[in-house]
Amino acid sequence: MQSKKNKILVAAIDFGTTFSGYAFSFKTDYENDPMKISVNQQWTAGSRSLISLKAPTVVLLDKSKKFLAFGYDAEDKYSEAALDEEHLDFYYFRRFKMLLHETKHLTRKTMIKDDNGKEMPALEIFSMVIRYLKGHLLETLETRGTGLDNNDIHWVLTVPAIWTEPAKQFMREAAEKAGISGEQLSICLEPEAASLYCQHLPIEKLKDKDGIGNEFTASGRGAKYMVLDLGGGTADITCHQKDAEGSLRELQKPSGGSWGGTRVDEAFNQLLIKIVGGHHFRIFQEKNKADALDILREMETKKRNITNETEGKVTLKVPVSLIQSFEKETGEEIKEVIKQMAYAGKMTWVGDKLRMEANLFRALFNDPKTNLVNHVKALMTKGPLKDVSTILMVGGFSESPIMQSAIKDAFPGKKVVVPDEAGLAVLKGAVMYGHQPQTISVRISRYTYGINISPPFKSGEHSPERRVSIEGTDRVKDVFKKYIEADQTLKVGEAVSGRHVTIKKRQKEMLLKIFATEDSNPKYVTDKGCEYLGKVVIQLPEVDEKLKVDVKMIFGETELMVEAKESTTGSTYKSFFDFL
Repeated sequence: MQSKKNKILVAAIDFGTTFSGYAFSFKTDYENDPMKISVNQQWTAGSRSLISLKAPTVVLLDKSKKFLAFGYDAEDKYSEAALDEEHLDFYYFRRFKMLLHETKHLTRKTMIKDDNGKEMPALEIFSMVIRYLKGHLLETLETRGTGLDNNDIHWVLTVPAIWTEPAKQFMREAAEKAGISGEQLSICLEPEAASLYCQHLPIEKLKDKDGIGNEFTASGRGAKYMVLDLGGGTADITCHQKDAEGSLRELQKPSGGSWGGTRVDEAFNQLLIKIVGGHHFRIFQEKNKADALDILREMETKKRNITNETEGKVTLKVPVSLIQSFEKETGEEIKEVIKQMAYAGKMTWVGDKLRMEANLFRALFNDPKTNLVNHVKALMTKGPLKDVSTILMVGGFSESPIMQSAIKDAFPGKKVVVPDEAGLAVLKGAVMYGHQPQTISVRISRYTYGINISPPFKSGEHSPERRVSIEGTDRVKDVFKKYIEADQTLKVGEAVSGRHVTIKKRQKEMLLKIFATEDSNPKYVTDKGCEYLGKVVIQLPEVDEKLKVDVKMIFGETELMVEAKESTTGSTYKSFFDFL
């Protein structure tokens, strides 16, 4: 960690499902003013007067799989190619981050499909995004005449707290592939980054929904609060308490689900499908790429503007090509179709204007809203969380007044706080984490972690069918040796120790296989729910005796680390778990 501490600049990349961006600050500036963080201001959407602090997480490659463009530029280039019917020559990837959350057995070879079903290795696409954002930042530094290069930077990459260890390892490897070495990289959990950011906000920036100031920052030692990080793909929930030293304790293991803002887009698409039919909607999406993109951008704006108080009808701009192709192929008028549906009297569709009652638009939020509220209610019944006083809403989807109202109405006794620019809280907090990584002092383990061992067979204790003979000794295979238990409280950097003895003489290496399960007391690594996470290989000297290897698992950082020490030579192996 020492080398990271000595870097002149900390730069964070927030790799999001829908939007991504970077921010940075100099070590000298941070010491004087932690809030002095630079964010790129120049992401512009060519087809709209849209200027944002993040760019869409979209990658465009040419037919030879070479990188062409990222963000708004990639969207516009692809749309233009589609107008000339040349888009099938390209590879177009969007909203692919959720793959890491949804893929059960993630590997370095996991493939990812583009807009037209063509496949590429996911690791390559993820590393392209990181490489592009890294390059963009380095160009910015060069323009400013800083004289800094990549070696002067401590990089921080954000990941959802609910991600598995293999998904975090995958991001680390994508960064290495993009030219960011492991020695200059930290992985930061998104809700924790947001929590750190809000610790530094002045009181007036932390208003609750009714504009009342909140004593969240300075004086809240001992106060418990919940962080709802609502992004495009996931809702990521952590619970913290500020201790006497000012650092944060995790009170509950991270939880959440895929209840992000993209669920509203999906609900709107389903509404259109109910009207025009799945077949016509799919053809529209395939043949009118620019128009389909305009629907997404329109929804992005409307999601942030419609409130619980909005009355009358909400107008959405829907490309006229959708109506035209539907009416041409079916011979029916869209307004007549709507009159025969449950939407009659609640919706009109003329030209490129779809007008619907505000309640109908608000209903598009029902799925993420209901899932989130029910989950938070369940969390609030747990012992350590019963007296949580404040709910902190961050992430781009938290900027939606409808989501804010849902939480405020469901928890009238709690203070609901949404900082200004909630969508940047993770990004700026990740920069702070780079300067002060030890701010989180205590975590709760999500899983029971252990290693498979083959101890001597004990009749009555072990299953007879698991008995094997190794060098004349009856042993039992696949026993789960527990290192850490689910829901166990861990101090950051705390080592959990164990000793393993080789079972053969002249054994060249020891293979430690790491398993995880939600079960508190698994017996065998083959039990239902046990998952193989990865391995650690320890090289051994060739000697005519059995060797001892002392293993330390260091839990509580954002990733797991292992340190294995071979007793004869004293050789120490220290590395991140290889989960891929």
